[in-house]
Amino acid sequence: MTVIFIAAAIIVLIHVLFIFHVIKNKQPRYWLWAIIALPCIGCAIYLLEMRRPNLFSLSNNRDGKNLNARSYTKDEDDPECHVRKLYNALLANETSENHLHLADELARIGRAKEAAANYQQALSGAAVNDTDIMLKLAHAQFACRDMANCQHTLETLHQIKPHNLSQDAHLLYARVLHKNGDLHKAIEEYRALVEYYIGPEARYRFYKMLREHGDCKGAKHQLKTIAAVISSANAHYQELHKEWLIKINQEMKRYE
Repeated sequence: MTVIFIAAAIIVLIHVLFIFHVIKNKQPRYWLWAIIALPCIGCAIYLLEMRRPNLFSLSNNRDGKNLNARSYTKDEDDPECHVRKLYNALLANETSENHLHLADELARIGRAKEAAANYQQALSGAAVNDTDIMLKLAHAQFACRDMANCQHTLETLHQIKPHNLSQDAHLLYARVLHKNGDLHKAIEEYRALVEYYIGPEARYRFYKMLREHGDCKGAKHQLKTIAAVISSANAHYQELHKEWLIKINQEMKRYE
């Protein structure tokens, strides 16, 4: 019985790690269902796909149909080479999927305005109301300072999914409200957001906004709350949110 229990515990731990990897690396959601529904088989297929990304792609399709962006090896030394290949794939076959792959790569290398244009094109056909693409579009619009359209995109997304808005979308909405000068509404959204947001980013951004607008008491309260969470956090939490914890520790020195 002890051996069986240990084996079961190891299997459960492996599945948790795979699920964490899918979420952390923002892989398509179907991998979550595959891992949950087909525990061992799903993990094996996912591992194989991650190690050999070309296995399931159609990189040899001369017509460019359903060309997967991962069929190309991303060259960190020459990202423009990968972009050119994606442009060629799009020219060969203009599909929502190919616009999406190109937009993802453009966003990755910081060409947000072009990424936004391609995300907009990707919202067509069966993907016209794809909320994942809409969120990517909103991030690209925010990055290129198109705040009015960013807010419009997020509000459209919220209309489609009124009861299932992700924390990422909610945080971006609070930020764009602030950028667009709607401070009252931004504070309202941040107050709701920090109650459930996983990680310190939302509360840190709320602190920065309050301090920027002269609410030193409210800002200090948010910073103290973050400090209390950090003091009781485990090593994994601190490693996962290292970037934000560095910023928070720098801000805490203001009040020493």
